[in-house]
Amino acid sequence: MKHRLLAAALTIGLAIGAYGELPLKPLNLPAGAHHPVLSPDGTTLLYSTDTHDGLKAMNMATGETSLIDAGAAAGFNPVFTTDSRTVYYRTAEMKDNLLYRDVRSYSFDTRNMHKVSPMSRDKVDMAAFRGGNYAVDDYNTIRVSLDGKDVSVNPIADSHSYLWASLSADNKQLLFSEPFKGVFIADADGSNARRLLRKGDNPTWAGEHTIVAIITHDDGYVVLDSRLVAVDTRSGEITYLTPEDMLVGEATAAGDGTVVVADVTGNMFIFNLND
Repeated sequence: MKHRLLAAALTIGLAIGAYGELPLKPLNLPAGAHHPVLSPDGTTLLYSTDTHDGLKAMNMATGETSLIDAGAAAGFNPVFTTDSRTVYYRTAEMKDNLLYRDVRSYSFDTRNMHKVSPMSRDKVDMAAFRGGNYAVDDYNTIRVSLDGKDVSVNPIADSHSYLWASLSADNKQLLFSEPFKGVFIADADGSNARRLLRKGDNPTWAGEHTIVAIITHDDGYVVLDSRLVAVDTRSGEITYLTPEDMLVGEATAAGDGTVVVADVTGNMFIFNLND
């Protein structure tokens, strides 16, 4: 098995070393850092607490960390603009036992926060703040925005729902997960869907022809293993990137092959698939 996986790694051109011997470099972050999100260009890492309270950023070149916002839920699914210079996020508060959320933006150039909209119970399309082209899952459809035109697609006719939808850098391929069927790619119009993994969480583009995803197994009560894998979208070859004794909680990646992986206890590590 070890030799077969190593051969697969060489086949898809990932210089990642021997199976189970990846140079996982620890990130110097406070204990309990969770929910990593890399900017599209890989220069900035966002992170939060396990309960999404507060939003912080690390400059990946200098290692400097800074507080963006200390608000409740600020770390829940922040959205970078396509140029990586601004992040949009929401904070939350309870009023009369009802949840209210606002929208805020933070500029990495000016280091200023701006309140985009006040607290309300309105549904907000956060994906639209990215600018440019994007895809976003909308329960039982995927909305694809290309050149200012929005189209809802349903790549799998008998799907239950969709998760983690995103477009490739060239806007030609759509990556998504169907929770009961696995991880897929399709053409941007939703046609020609092809399964890459029979199961997988948080699939993310990590290069022109590479995605990473988390594969977890349990016995119905206890997680037995949870590992990060890379998949070549052309050949379908799968490579395990983390050792068996590491329980992966989350992962994020940038188009240059930079990957940040967090274990379930809140330790984060970084590596690049092209090193």
